[in-house]
Amino acid sequence: MGDRADILDKAICIIVSKTRAHQVLALYESIIINNITVKIFMFCVDEESYHLLKKIGINKAIIIDFSNPNDSALIQIKNERKLYEYCWTLKPFAILYIFDNYPGINNVIYVDGDIYFFSDISKLINRIKKWSVILTTHKINKKANGGFVCFKRDITGLGALNWWREHCIKWCYAYSDNGNFGDQGYLDKLKSIYKNIYFLEYLGVNVAPWNQDLYDIKNQDGIIYVNNCRLIFFHFSGLRMINKHDYSTCWKYDTNGFIYEYYIDILRKKIEEIERIEPGFLL
Repeated sequence: MGDRADILDKAICIIVSKTRAHQVLALYESIIINNITVKIFMFCVDEESYHLLKKIGINKAIIIDFSNPNDSALIQIKNERKLYEYCWTLKPFAILYIFDNYPGINNVIYVDGDIYFFSDISKLINRIKKWSVILTTHKINKKANGGFVCFKRDITGLGALNWWREHCIKWCYAYSDNGNFGDQGYLDKLKSIYKNIYFLEYLGVNVAPWNQDLYDIKNQDGIIYVNNCRLIFFHFSGLRMINKHDYSTCWKYDTNGFIYEYYIDILRKKIEEIERIEPGFLL
């Protein structure tokens, strides 16, 4: 498949809120600088993030206003759930929106806004021969992580996606219940219901605070490796910029080392970029 076909065939889907706009700008930049051949879709859950992204001029992304859903179930959910729970609920809705409105897209990769790419994920996906859904685990256990999910436009992929959507409508909260946590517990159940659910075990994907101590992460001539595998993306889960100088974490983990220094420096620059475009924009 040539480069042009790859561009038309794959999409990366990102959900954006005003509190995560600086991280999404960093994620966007990482997609561009690594020449990942995908269409980029950003679904803004509030008017502030939508107007900011339109104003800041990221011309290689399709920016979609998702601040006022016309789905009756989503309207009720938006009023009942916390913002991050609502964003989790939106994942399958956003992916389905792309499939419904962009017939040339056959694979949609959803990524959390706090992910940053260091290499091209599409090349890795191209090497997987048989799949309808691609998941990654937390690596410290076999449970699926909802920060990266890929669906194919086929009968199984669309069936699994609609099943996930229906269950997220019923329940998607930030606490554990009957094996579920947010949207993630449902992903664990897909393999027992559908065929072609592929768990991507490559070491360089979904490296994150909860598993980083398992690996030797090193920089060799500007290329970052996890043990002997090239790092594809790091999931900076729980890292929150308080302002352009200070940050915190949602739980205690080690943020020392070059990879955090690199990412935090990028976030500071993105906050400064936002301040120049939209003075007073709050994190």
